[in-house]
Amino acid sequence: MDIEQIPILFGPERNLVGVITTPASSTGAPIACLMLNMGANHRGGPHRINVKLAHRLATMGITSLRMDLSGLGDSGPARTDLGYYAQCVLDLQAGMDLLRTTHGIQRFVVVGLCSGAAHALNLSVADPRVTGILLFDGYSFAGRRWHWERSLRRALAAPTNPAVVGKTLRWLRRTFTNAAPVAGDAPAVNIFTLEKETPAEVRATFSRSMATLVERGVSVYLLYSGTQHVRDVDRDHLGTLVREPFADKLRYEFSRDIDHTMTSLAAQSAFLTCASNWALGVALPGAAAGATSASGAGPAAAPEEETPSAWGALAPAKPGGSRRSRRENNGFIETVY
Repeated sequence: MDIEQIPILFGPERNLVGVITTPASSTGAPIACLMLNMGANHRGGPHRINVKLAHRLATMGITSLRMDLSGLGDSGPARTDLGYYAQCVLDLQAGMDLLRTTHGIQRFVVVGLCSGAAHALNLSVADPRVTGILLFDGYSFAGRRWHWERSLRRALAAPTNPAVVGKTLRWLRRTFTNAAPVAGDAPAVNIFTLEKETPAEVRATFSRSMATLVERGVSVYLLYSGTQHVRDVDRDHLGTLVREPFADKLRYEFSRDIDHTMTSLAAQSAFLTCASNWALGVALPGAAAGATSASGAGPAAAPEEETPSAWGALAPAKPGGSRRSRRENNGFIETVY
């Protein structure tokens, strides 16, 4: 199936940059997918995974917008006094408003990778137009056993590694001498600590949000890679939240075949299968019933990767007026830096 793509400036301040990808046919699913930055990375995502997902979704009839949040990638900073997370919600809502205006779509799924999971969750709680969220390597509340097992496996795998030796020595010093932690012992900043919340407050916020979303009927998909640990026992990342009523109403998956930045082609293929089949199932319930798991091939192959070329002018999208992104006709091809 052919696809169409067009870059666009949008938002109240015309500072946001994104790319709309649609099926070439006039008919499509009544739902669109939003993709955003992973950390400070460009909207294309690690190893262009958002670009590849957009292409895959278009072959399934699903329109998507991959966008840079204010101050990231190609988007300019916002001229507001809002906090970072509140501004990100407004940016994503501007993306939904754009697709409603240009394509008449009023229901959305959001794919949030790593730190993008926080933005996807905040948006879904704030805006009822969101009917599904995929949080990849997002919130984790794994317990003590999980951390001990991970540390032990790493130590046994490379006992002479300087990092392992240093960490062990610091733990022994703290345990047996009651020494105060040194600078290197300070806990890392948690990117999911919203508005300086404590870990306990983050956990409580996540729990309330999940309960709200599943009650509203939002499809919640928690997908975790094998980067942090090589195995998962009884949905480890949920910790004690696994006993909460909402836990049985969301989709949880752990895949050793996927790494955090989807480095290998096999990892990318597995992620694309997971994400596209889930999105199709939300858009058209039952359509992905025969889809394979993360380790299998997806029901539709993504189109051949395109050779980056010049951007061309940034122009507003018009229904039926976007340019084809096909290599053979020398049409528009997006540049991904």
